[in-house]
Amino acid sequence: FCLFRCQFSFFLKNKGCKVFKIAGDGPVSKVFIQLVMTCTGGGILVPIFINGIPVPLANDAYPIAIISSFLLHYYFPILRSVATQSKIVWPMLIILYEAQRASVVAKLTLAAGAKIAPSLFSFPVFGPIACGAIGGCGGAFLPLSKGLDPIKAGLQPPMMTALIGAACFHLYINTSLSDGCIDAKIKGKVFMALFFIAVGLVNALDLTTKEEAKVEKSDVSKVKKES
Repeated sequence: FCLFRCQFSFFLKNKGCKVFKIAGDGPVSKVFIQLVMTCTGGGILVPIFINGIPVPLANDAYPIAIISSFLLHYYFPILRSVATQSKIVWPMLIILYEAQRASVVAKLTLAAGAKIAPSLFSFPVFGPIACGAIGGCGGAFLPLSKGLDPIKAGLQPPMMTALIGAACFHLYINTSLSDGCIDAKIKGKVFMALFFIAVGLVNALDLTTKEEAKVEKSDVSKVKKES
């Protein structure tokens, strides 16, 4: 139930809000398919890369969560406005969303590490990290007709955190850093989730802009005093 709740929050909070904000007035079929690709883009691409089954087809919980999220967004759009303006509901959705995203990154990184054979090093290095990073980007690159448009302005925060999280998690699990650590994989997931949640809350609550505004105000006051 907790996993389904995280999956539902993942689709409801970030992906559903983005899709319905951009294409909410389009045909129902197009909006639904776009929601599916946006929600599970990394879970579709990475299994194809490693000759596996795409996540939406392998786990029935994902289609149920996607359909539930779609119905809420489509028939009760007021919930979207209420959630985004709430100082309690929105942070809670962010926490569940980032926890689910960390779980996706960890699972796809481990799956790629098990599928890709070592070459130059004793374990595959760049392949699993790349797969984990793509998995954490969601549907940023789907449909494939987007090309490299999603990164024209640089890596977005979810892309950057997914890349950092996948790299740290993969190197931690496969090197001496995890020697003697009990349940190293679980602990690695927890720390990655905490990292994702911290960055997600900072970005969503505009804490960085507030700090920058404070610095600018202090600089202006200093200039006025000097003048």
